Amino acid sequence: MAGSVNGETTLFTYTFFHVGARAALTSAENGEEGQSYHLLNALVLTSFLAEAYFNHLGELLGYPDWNNGKDKKTRIWEKYRLLRKAAGLSEASIDDAYPLVKDAINFRNTMAHGRTETHRFSMNVEDDVSLDPRRFPVGWQACLTTVNVRGCFDSCRSMIYELHKEAKFGDRPFSRMATSQMRYSSH
Repeated sequence: MAGSVNGETTLFTYTFFHVGARAALTSAENGEEGQSYHLLNALVLTSFLAEAYFNHLGELLGYPDWNNGKDKKTRIWEKYRLLRKAAGLSEASIDDAYPLVKDAINFRNTMAHGRTETHRFSMNVEDDVSLDPRRFPVGWQACLTTVNVRGCFDSCRSMIYELHKEAKFGDRPFSRMATSQMRYSSH
């Protein structure tokens, strides 16, 4: 029977970033082909996860302009400080509380303003070594190790769990990807 559907869907974008980062990191840790690209994807999505969660939580704690796009001035570093205060946590910067989250955000900023760069290096080696450039990462490539990206991802998750719980929203911040309300009307 013909009809129409009206409704609305709310997407919890930070949860999609969480799932994407976890999937990319899992692929990298399993040594799948393209490991460097999986690590790159996981680290960028991890940094997006942090800010998307700040915007989400900010709306719930009295900063709606972060989430609706009207506030383009409050930097991510300040958002974290304000959210900690609103959640009843002691004052701290991301640098102090979650330095690996800071590293992920700095990586994102580097990539967002990407430049072609030349890096000079010199290193001692123990034996004959292949001159494969992948064996000598430079610049932002040096961040793309499974240990580093796993650390950044886990630290971002810990930060989100802490903020979510202390803000009295429970202990399951990643439980919803979307909510929908719909109504069907027949013609």
